[in-house]
Amino acid sequence: MIKNGFLTFCFSFIPGAGQMYQGYMKRGLSQILAFVLLIALGAALFSPIAVFAAVVYMYSFFDSLNLRSRLKMGECPPDEFQFDLDQVKGLAELAVKKHNIVGWALVIMGLYGLYDNFVYPWVWSLTDIFGYDNVVVNTVRGILAGLPTLAVSVVFVAAGIYLIRGSKKTRKQLPEELDDEDFTSFKGE
Repeated sequence: MIKNGFLTFCFSFIPGAGQMYQGYMKRGLSQILAFVLLIALGAALFSPIAVFAAVVYMYSFFDSLNLRSRLKMGECPPDEFQFDLDQVKGLAELAVKKHNIVGWALVIMGLYGLYDNFVYPWVWSLTDIFGYDNVVVNTVRGILAGLPTLAVSVVFVAAGIYLIRGSKKTRKQLPEELDDEDFTSFKGE
């Protein structure tokens, strides 16, 4: 049964609610969980993660309206969770293979959490003790305020250099690829 279009539009503003209103409980539940999880992780650990909640929000809004139009055309897509467990297993295998990258990402997130929740507020409390016109406190506060931007910039530069140079494995394989049997050099016309 096709639901009311206006109510579907109104429920679409709440991630997953539009899908649930149309009877797609698993689909709606997975979108609500993704949205709330990203907001919670962003608030508790690493605030830039919360930006991805906006992506889930927009996807959920348009998915709800798309689902309604598909139902009006007579299509009845299955009610499935948006995140397949096989994909999660694939991500887990990738994390095991690339454990160094995952480890560094966790270290960076942990350091940022410590900085954002402990170090920076502590420096702000120093201004209450020593006053807002203290040169040393203002200098330390200024350095700490620019620290996240500096760290992200260094990571971007390092990643760019790595991508330009290529990995050691790729550089070692390059001469071998040139000796390929399928390669024929151009000898002119």
